[in-house]
Amino acid sequence: MRMIRFLTFLLASWTPLFVNVGLAQEATKTPQTLSKVSKWQAAAEKREPWACFNLGLSYQLGKDTESNPAEAIRWYRVAAEQGYAPAQANLGFCYDIGFGVQSDSTEAVNWYQKAALQGNAYAQYNLGKKYQAGPGIGLNLKLAEQWLKQSAQQNFVPAYFSLGQIYADELSGKSDYREAFTWFRAAAEKDYAPAQHAIGYLYYTGKGVQTNYFEAVKWYNLAASRNFVDSHYNLAICYEKGLGVPQNLNVAVNHYRTAAEYGHRSAQYSLGVCYYEGKGLEVDLVQAYKWWNLAAVQGVPEAVSSREILSRLLTEKQIKEGQRQASEFVVRVSASTESPKLMQAAAADAPEIKRVGTGILISPDGYLITTARTLLGGKNVRVITESGTFNADVIKVETLNDIALLKLAGVFQPLPLGSSREMAVGAEVIALGFDGHSPGQFKPIVARGKITSLLGFRADPRQFSLQPHVTSTFGGAAIINSQGQVVGTMLTEVEGAATSGPNQSSATNNSYALKSDYLITFLRAWPEVKITVLPTKKGKEKPADDLLSKARAATALVLVQ
Repeated sequence: MRMIRFLTFLLASWTPLFVNVGLAQEATKTPQTLSKVSKWQAAAEKREPWACFNLGLSYQLGKDTESNPAEAIRWYRVAAEQGYAPAQANLGFCYDIGFGVQSDSTEAVNWYQKAALQGNAYAQYNLGKKYQAGPGIGLNLKLAEQWLKQSAQQNFVPAYFSLGQIYADELSGKSDYREAFTWFRAAAEKDYAPAQHAIGYLYYTGKGVQTNYFEAVKWYNLAASRNFVDSHYNLAICYEKGLGVPQNLNVAVNHYRTAAEYGHRSAQYSLGVCYYEGKGLEVDLVQAYKWWNLAAVQGVPEAVSSREILSRLLTEKQIKEGQRQASEFVVRVSASTESPKLMQAAAADAPEIKRVGTGILISPDGYLITTARTLLGGKNVRVITESGTFNADVIKVETLNDIALLKLAGVFQPLPLGSSREMAVGAEVIALGFDGHSPGQFKPIVARGKITSLLGFRADPRQFSLQPHVTSTFGGAAIINSQGQVVGTMLTEVEGAATSGPNQSSATNNSYALKSDYLITFLRAWPEVKITVLPTKKGKEKPADDLLSKARAATALVLVQ
């Protein structure tokens, strides 16, 4: 009977990953956990995104609460529709695998993309894998590579491995095993079992590196120690043939058995061969029939033919016994597979908001301007826009002109800048800002006013004076002319304006804005910030609805924590 051994390289199947960050430990329902859930529930009823996400995750995992798919979907959706990236990622996961909703690849991709554009590594990975594997959508290796690289840039280890798969794909006609080895190695050194297995395979076959059976066995052993099933199978072949290790049929059988018990169909066939031929153990034709029967059910052609030949040698009683053992076989479950990641970490309770301000997006790739005073005393900056909620990196703070430059991850619709030199006293302008009473809600308020002076507080030439006065949380809001151009940004407050003696009434009735010319000078010191500056000329005014729609898309609520 011909014995066939095929090395296993990479997993062909893929399951999406899930944003699963913190509720993964088994939890008993103590008063403390019940109190935590009650806290989430209370905040979720107020539509706080972090609480809605935590509640959805708890219902999905059945941790701290009873599992309830419908409630998980409900709360994920509340947070996702407010632009909360972790909830968008997990809602995409639910559509991907059909948890609580009917499986829908189009919807999964839709939610993954929303979260991925906000820089969520889980969503970027899952989106890349959808384009790589193509279940439900068209294959697109270019897009797969793009999203997986963005995820990998955030040190998301499974993305390293998947990039290696792309470069090792011979079917694409553009395989690059050297590049594949680089990515596999990066993941393997982070103890990622599928990548350790892949490194072993490349050393075994000499693809991208020089053939080295000793190195192959080393990496297979590392992956097998994490119960990566394919590595057990490949180690069995090495021990059976004496490649990289002394030949040892007993050890080979042990690895075949381990892989077979995890459901590896080729290992089941090979273990049957060992029982049939007495390799590494005593001949046992009933056991051979059992394992060939299991492999045949999984579609191994050699197992089908071998079982048929063997059935002619066995008694009816022996065949029934082999069938009984096969029917009672229970597959062991391995945790070390390449599968989608669920984001299982609970979002931290919302920290205290120390200051609230307004920002304006000034480039398509997420650069945003607010005031330096808005950031005072804060450690973290969170930004809410019409398209979602983002963490912001502080790039530069200039206290002289009260400017702070922030960076968000994503693609946005900014407003163009215009020259403040063209503005005249009496010119009508609009601004969108926030009142500070609902700091977690994106509900910008429109303020309409006029330029009352081309000089600011105490005749400062860098500023405009405006009326009427607006709340300090408008600090950072864009001053927009009738052409839809930013001609200034509101200042949070002007030091000394509230204590200006005889002129106090006049000072507090005004608002002040930094002129856009100073803003443009500041921004041009940063070449990576791609701003658009248009000539400010009198012309036909743009419709009010159009101005407000574009202003709203470029406006941001800045929360300093």
